Amino acid sequence: MLVVLMLAALPQVRAQQVLVQANVATDTIPSVFGPNRRYFAHLYLGYGLVAGPSGGPGTPLRYGLASAELQGGVRLKRRFTQALALNLDLRYAYLSYALAQTQAKTLPSPRLHLRESLALHQLQPELSLRLNAGRRGNTVGHYLDLLAWGSWAMASTHTTEDEPGPGVSSLETTERGLAYLRRWGGGVGARLGADRYALLARYRVSSAFSSDYASYPELPRWVIGLELGWF
Repeated sequence: MLVVLMLAALPQVRAQQVLVQANVATDTIPSVFGPNRRYFAHLYLGYGLVAGPSGGPGTPLRYGLASAELQGGVRLKRRFTQALALNLDLRYAYLSYALAQTQAKTLPSPRLHLRESLALHQLQPELSLRLNAGRRGNTVGHYLDLLAWGSWAMASTHTTEDEPGPGVSSLETTERGLAYLRRWGGGVGARLGADRYALLARYRVSSAFSSDYASYPELPRWVIGLELGWF
């Protein structure tokens, strides 16, 4: 009797094995998220040096690392074809102008200090058109971004350092909420990249100063630097 029951169960066992071995790969949906797929999002950091001439001797600048911009943000990419994509960025940018202490200085006053700087804490949205080069797999690859950006200055500061007198090494003074610096601005630029690394050049179209202080000589408009994608 036991042998008969075992023989009767064998067809059911074989049927269960066929179900387990069924190929369900065709039921899956290809992902639309990835470096070279329809959508891709990532964080990035950027660092650039202020470049270009000032608008006159009244705004002399200390160039190099003294006058620079530090950025951190998020980028969303929408790919349309292998050669064309659109990027939307939102970032925080800290921009600092170190003023050289010369007799010609007039911004924000002719008074000379040991050190003096103007700084802006900005929120910057950006829209860019990406032109991709060459064939690649699911990687970012080589690209050129043509971009337009705006800025809102959340805060602005004027910082000076002086020698106050005997017994005190230095005195630092910070003024906040500067009325002469424009709160809203924007510009254009370009980004040349390979995967997570990119060279960046941005040009500010708007004036650095509000309309009531248009007589101030313009600050340098260029920022040129590097960008590192985090992905």
